[in-house]
Amino acid sequence: RSGGEGMSSGKRFQKGVDPDAASIFNRGEELQRLDSQRQTVNIVIIVLAIAGMVLGILENELLWHNRNIPVLSFQLLKLLNSVLTIILFYYVLRYYSIEFELLEVSGKTVMGAPYLQAFVLSGLLWPFITEACIILVHPLPFVNYIVHIWGLDTYCAYSSDAFVSVFMLVRLYYYTPRIIAEVSGLKNEKTRLIGLMNNVDLSYHFILKAMLRDSLLTLLFLFVVSVITMSYAMIVFERPVGPETNLDLFENSVWLIIITMTTVGYGDTYPKTPSGRYVAIFAALLAVVLVALAVGAVTDRLTLSRDESKVLEFIDNIRNKQERKVAAARMLQNGWRAYVKEREMYEKKHGFPPPEQDRPQNRILNQPRYYKAALDYAQMRGESVNGISTDVALTVTENSVSIKRITTSLEDLDKKLAEMHNMIKTAVLGGASTKSTRW
Repeated sequence: RSGGEGMSSGKRFQKGVDPDAASIFNRGEELQRLDSQRQTVNIVIIVLAIAGMVLGILENELLWHNRNIPVLSFQLLKLLNSVLTIILFYYVLRYYSIEFELLEVSGKTVMGAPYLQAFVLSGLLWPFITEACIILVHPLPFVNYIVHIWGLDTYCAYSSDAFVSVFMLVRLYYYTPRIIAEVSGLKNEKTRLIGLMNNVDLSYHFILKAMLRDSLLTLLFLFVVSVITMSYAMIVFERPVGPETNLDLFENSVWLIIITMTTVGYGDTYPKTPSGRYVAIFAALLAVVLVALAVGAVTDRLTLSRDESKVLEFIDNIRNKQERKVAAARMLQNGWRAYVKEREMYEKKHGFPPPEQDRPQNRILNQPRYYKAALDYAQMRGESVNGISTDVALTVTENSVSIKRITTSLEDLDKKLAEMHNMIKTAVLGGASTKSTRW
């Protein structure tokens, strides 16, 4: 600052630039540059966090197979993990610094306030503290002691590194939204600007919510992550029991977690330690959330849109209308056959057509085929049509129109044949080349 005046939110980053150059400061380019840095730093954080978690699990497994007796090679692994944790903490500091700069460029910070106060008021302090507490938990070099737990008529002795390695699995849950956001590509300067214009914060949890709604693969990824992490936690907590449990094998732990999360619970395998049962309880509670998300995602996929429903309804109406027309035509056909049959029988019996008061149409209702066809049509009309049906009249009208159209076509064809006949006759008898060529 010069002259005691605070710089504007965007011009704080133009250090060493003259005022004329700062006046043409482009906020879009600055957002793009900062977002590119944020993405790079975020990827480094995710890699370092997962690498530290893998090192912690590796050291814990080696320690268990060595009967919880630490040796120098284990201490070197823990020392390497501490170095990775320090580097990870530095990149976390860098990440939140970039996030604060992005808020400054976007105009979402308190202008003129000291840096620390502006950082606290920006809402980034508590996320930073939470992430720092998660990443700083790791096996410390030359620190190892035994934790004794009694409960459920069992005695279990755990190394301190076992609890630390299980707690380090929280890193995977914490950074899963970031992994999904980076893979989806929804976290960039363009989407951030769109969110600013619509007053929507495109946070990692917002992107996770959107991906869970739109992508079943995201839901499957969360399920796989949950099964793997809780299966390993179950192994760590159950294997000190010794031969009394079969959950010291990874496949058995995976089986138990999946059966628990799907609320089946065969009862053939179950945890025998208090800590193992806590893991099973957490798996059951997490399964409620995952099942609800799965049901919502599947239902959303199977729900037809308004346009799709209209198209399907239109197709059903066309199909039902065609079926009703066929039923109406069948009823008319059977009625006509019954009428002709009754008329022929009357003429054959009396030798003359029936009188007006004794027409056959008054007796065709007693014919079984016509009666059945009429019932089928009435039932179909009652199930498919609301209101008065005009299928019979429509069928008669369409047939009449079709017959008229065919008759007109035949008349036109007769006229054309007559014209062609006259032209041929004139060409042959008259010898007129012009007419012959014309024909």
